Amino acid sequence: ERALHALFPNLNILRLDRDTTQRKLAHEDLLKQFRSGKADVLIGTQMITKGLHFPSCTLVGVISIDSQLQIPDFRASETVFQLITQVAGRAGRSSLPGEVILQTFLPENETLKLAATQDYLRFYNQESEMRKMFNYPPYCRMGKLIFSAKNSDHIIHLSNQLREKITTLLSSDYQLSPLAPCGYSKVKDHFRFQFFVKGPSSVQISSAFKKALEGINDSRVSILVDMDPLFTFF
Repeated sequence: ERALHALFPNLNILRLDRDTTQRKLAHEDLLKQFRSGKADVLIGTQMITKGLHFPSCTLVGVISIDSQLQIPDFRASETVFQLITQVAGRAGRSSLPGEVILQTFLPENETLKLAATQDYLRFYNQESEMRKMFNYPPYCRMGKLIFSAKNSDHIIHLSNQLREKITTLLSSDYQLSPLAPCGYSKVKDHFRFQFFVKGPSSVQISSAFKKALEGINDSRVSILVDMDPLFTFF
């Protein structure tokens, strides 16, 4: 926002993010200003990529798209493809032609190239083969346990107990990942760790979680069960 003001001092620039939308109805007010033409540029986080209709918007820029691709999550490519498709739909929604510019250090990345050409079918086929190769959904079902505590040693001790129990409750068709820090590894002075279970049946995974957690009574550690998680990193 500061850079744009310096480069184009005569433009009216709006910013839409968590900081600027804390006031009630601020979100709607900012969008109305941009839609009515009272602002020339709208800068925002991913909240401006979906479901918005701006007939006079002809140019969309996506900054540092590589950061999303580099998240160690099996859905990272899918998320980036969706994001580019959604944000591209904000430009050229009327008779005026639209243009989308992606900032990237990886112009040859296959996901970015397919997103730029909107080749959904080819992306789906490639992503599907990759998921199948590494046994990720939709070729398996997944469950995640997230641990949170002020002392990381408490988490490690308790999670090891649970992993051992879960291993005895499931057949060799199921895979347990090692315990690892979450993407947000510490929130409000609490350490966060997680591990996953992959296998053919979510019912079996859920049942194993339930049985393994029976009798667990450690108030120092908070445990969250997430079946079929949307994200495996955070």
